[in-house]
Amino acid sequence: MTGQKNTANGAATPSADTKLINSNTIIRHAQDKIKPSNEKKLGRYEKAVNSAVAKVLKEFCEQSEEFAKAIVETDKTYDDCLQTICKGLGQSVSDFDLYTKAVQFWFPGAVIEYKMKIRMSEYEAEKETEKPEPKPQDISLSLDSLLDW
Repeated sequence: MTGQKNTANGAATPSADTKLINSNTIIRHAQDKIKPSNEKKLGRYEKAVNSAVAKVLKEFCEQSEEFAKAIVETDKTYDDCLQTICKGLGQSVSDFDLYTKAVQFWFPGAVIEYKMKIRMSEYEAEKETEKPEPKPQDISLSLDSLLDW
């Protein structure tokens, strides 16, 4: 059995390689689904937001296999998504609101975290990208260390 390992009871379980292939396949299928069926039939709002929304949704698929799977396993289409998120738009909309609507179209209840930070120059931005962000460290305390015997 290629790509599978046998457990003690003889049942086959997918190997890590198979899981990676399946994960990549799911992500690829989800990303393939994120495109309009016919760009010429899109309304003006849908045309305006299409490329930005598609780019962000594809990035989210890479970040979350669960999100990608939700896109693959539904009958909803990307055209439906664009129509839903553009319904009732006025003269303007924030990118954040648009992306949130798009994500929740595919996965209701999903939350997007945003992090914005200003750089006063390109050199300041370069300095920070060189320094990796410190990871929080676990703290382990023992009651024995608090008691003085």
